[in-house]
Amino acid sequence: MKKNNIIKLQLVFANFLLLFFSCSNEIDNVVNSNNPDRNQVIANGSDLIGVVSGGFVTWWQSTSRDLYPPLAVAGDIATCSWGNFGMRVLSAEPRNPIINAASWADVSVLEQPWQGCYGAISSANDVLGAINNNGVTWVVAGTDNTPMVSAAAYLLRGLSYGNLGLLFEKGFSVDENTDLSQKLEFVPYQDLIALAIADLDKVIQLANSNSFEIPNTVINGVSLPSSELIKLCNSYKARFMVQSARDMTETNAVDWNQVKTLTENGITADFGPTGDNGISWWNNANVLMDSPNGFGPFGARLDMRIVHLLDPSQPEFFPAGSGSTLDNPQMTTNDARVGPGRDFEFRSDILFRSERGRFHYSHYIHTRFQNDPTFSDGADAKQIKTFTFEDNRLLMAEAKARTNDLSGAIADINAGSRTARGGLADLPSDAMQQDILDAIFYERFIELFNTAVGSGYFDRRRINQLQVGTFRHLPVPATELEVLSEALYTLGGTDADPSGRVPHYNLAAKPERTDDSFIPTFN
Repeated sequence: MKKNNIIKLQLVFANFLLLFFSCSNEIDNVVNSNNPDRNQVIANGSDLIGVVSGGFVTWWQSTSRDLYPPLAVAGDIATCSWGNFGMRVLSAEPRNPIINAASWADVSVLEQPWQGCYGAISSANDVLGAINNNGVTWVVAGTDNTPMVSAAAYLLRGLSYGNLGLLFEKGFSVDENTDLSQKLEFVPYQDLIALAIADLDKVIQLANSNSFEIPNTVINGVSLPSSELIKLCNSYKARFMVQSARDMTETNAVDWNQVKTLTENGITADFGPTGDNGISWWNNANVLMDSPNGFGPFGARLDMRIVHLLDPSQPEFFPAGSGSTLDNPQMTTNDARVGPGRDFEFRSDILFRSERGRFHYSHYIHTRFQNDPTFSDGADAKQIKTFTFEDNRLLMAEAKARTNDLSGAIADINAGSRTARGGLADLPSDAMQQDILDAIFYERFIELFNTAVGSGYFDRRRINQLQVGTFRHLPVPATELEVLSEALYTLGGTDADPSGRVPHYNLAAKPERTDDSFIPTFN
């Protein structure tokens, strides 16, 4: 990765140092790095839409690049032995700590989402400060576009805080009224999620009281009239509430009645930007599939825990001994998404390096991009499915199941991907709650593969299915801590932090397992 050092937030956020990592210079083109005073950022209404549009590019790139592969392997959704994007470090068995050090070759896994989300928040704050504090408006041919731009800025800030709350242990709360000359204190991830929901509520308020449309130049290829914007905010609020849970206790504490209401009023079609062939609107989902834009046949494979889910006769872990193979490597499953020309195809050869751990092995790879004309690999000109209608439906079904509306949950599942794409039998009308939840998570792991970044990892986390020693969230990047003169720390590691939640700075790595005497356990 080429390292582009762009100092922005020392000027706009006195306590932030942004070091953007990029394969190209597109982030540079959207970040205003010469802004000493927020009050001088936007003097004219015509500047508003450009700043917020640039902020959305920054938001998109902050979580849709390097995060896809490491979160997928850390959550045992995909498996890969390659060192790119921190995959080898973060998928080691037994689990090792995150190498939260400026010297880590893949430190962009931590820095990219942190710096990018706060860069996007900075853009949103510039726009909201101009409108709310300085009275800047944007009127064109008698039409006041200011409410639309305000809604877009609140959406940008809400989505950015939501991503920070999903990903990081803690962060900063900064809005257009924050005194940046004062030292900022960290707030926990729960507060970041609350900030996200508050901003999305402001979007809904503006959309309810005004009729407008966010043009498709803000989020590439996506036009958002007021009615659709409200649905999108409802769905994202539900996602943030549910997937920010760090364990089963927090999952049980979610207001599932509210999630049910939000999803019932959520998106009715897949949401996601249109790709621009790898210029600005692209992601690294192609690393996790057989795609000509990614690693091709060398791409990450379907983790054996997912293979076992599809076919319980398959082992949950590939035998780790020298020369180990599977007796019956091909699955036997009724799921129509498995097989030649479908979502997941069998490969007789395994192209990973055996000396890096045969526990990485799997015979199945994601091929939906090749076989489904509606599915993007992240680097083409198709819609990049970022929040699918099926995702919303499954959240709604889960909310119904957890509030004992079992018949409603069963109806949702039977109307969705389980039958429509999987070709599986309907859940029976007398299915018990746990059977319903099992069916929901089956679909979340299979149908949603390679859609929302981190989805499988977040789902494993909230139902206590992460391997012992897997980080429950990311630490504040070491480069940021050094700028703030804060103590360095990291998370994870089966010895140093089996729960994945206790800060420490022991980066010692355990030898990777070479046999089956240490089968991973979960928490």
